Amino acid sequence: MIEYYNKKREEDKVEKLEEFQKGCWVHVINPSEEELNFLVEKLNLNKADLIDGMDIHENPRFEIIDKISYIYLTAPTNKIKLEHDSSFLIIYAKDFFLTLARNNLEIFDTILNPKTDFSKFTKSRNLVKILYIVSRMYEKSVHKILKESKENRAELSKLRNKDIEKLITYEDTLNAYISSFGRTISTYSRILRDRSVKFIKKDEEIIEDLIIDLNETLELCKQTLKRISNMRNYYSTKLSNDLNKTVTVLTVMTIFLAIPTLISSIYGMNVSLPFQNNPNLLIGLLIVALAIGAFFFGLLKHKKIL
Repeated sequence: MIEYYNKKREEDKVEKLEEFQKGCWVHVINPSEEELNFLVEKLNLNKADLIDGMDIHENPRFEIIDKISYIYLTAPTNKIKLEHDSSFLIIYAKDFFLTLARNNLEIFDTILNPKTDFSKFTKSRNLVKILYIVSRMYEKSVHKILKESKENRAELSKLRNKDIEKLITYEDTLNAYISSFGRTISTYSRILRDRSVKFIKKDEEIIEDLIIDLNETLELCKQTLKRISNMRNYYSTKLSNDLNKTVTVLTVMTIFLAIPTLISSIYGMNVSLPFQNNPNLLIGLLIVALAIGAFFFGLLKHKKIL
C-alpha cells in the first residue's frame, strides 16, 4: 500500500492525495514487489534498503545513499504477536518524505491523528516530530510497566501464576527496549552530527533533549527490569519454601497416623502381651499414641520444622 499526504496551508489538516506531488509525505505499508519497483524507479531509491525497512527486526541506524538519508528506527507496538517493538524506515530526500514498514504500527496512527501538527513542506520539522513521538512512546510504555510492577510489588504475597507470567512478559519487553535504546540514541546523535538534514537551532535543541530523555528512559528501563527480576526471584523462593513446608507437613501427618497403627498391630499378633485382657486397653493405646504424637509435634515445633 502506498499513500500520499500533504498540507496546502499550515493551519489545515493533513490531506490525502491521489498521486505523488513534490514535497509530499509518501506513506508505504507492506508494499508488493510491483510497488517496490515503482518506488525505486519513481523516487530513485535503493531497493535493498527498502527491503531492510520492511524487516521488523532491523536495527536502528542512519545511512546516506546518493544524497538521500535512510533512517531506521524502532517503536513500541502491540499489533505484532510475540513482538514488543518493530522497525520502520524514514527516507528524507529533497523532494519527498517517506515512511515505510511491514505493518501499520501505532506510531503511524499517531502521525495521522488530526491532533498531530505536521508542518507544511517542512520535512526536517516533521522528522523531529516523529523522533519526538518515538521517544514518548517508549517513555510511556516503560512508565506503564513500572506502574503495574509497583502494584504487583504492593501485593507480593498474593501473586498468582498469571501475575508471574505477566512479569516475565514485562521482562521480555524491557529487554527488547534496552537492546533498541542504545542504537536509537546513536541514530539520533548521528542525525545531528551528519548535517545532511538541515535543522533550525530550536529543532537541534529538541533532538538533544530527546537524546537525554532516551538515556533517562534507558536507565529507568534497567531499574524496572531489576525490580521485576527481584520480584520474580522472591516469588520463586517463596513458592519453593511453601512446597517444602507442605511436604514436611504431609510427612509428619503420615508419621502421626502410623504410630497408632504400629501400636495396635502389636496387639494383633498371636502372642501373649501385657494388659491384653484389660477392658480399658483401647483407651490406653489411644492415650499412648496421642502422647507419642504430642511429643514429636512439640519436638518439631521446637526445632521450627513446623
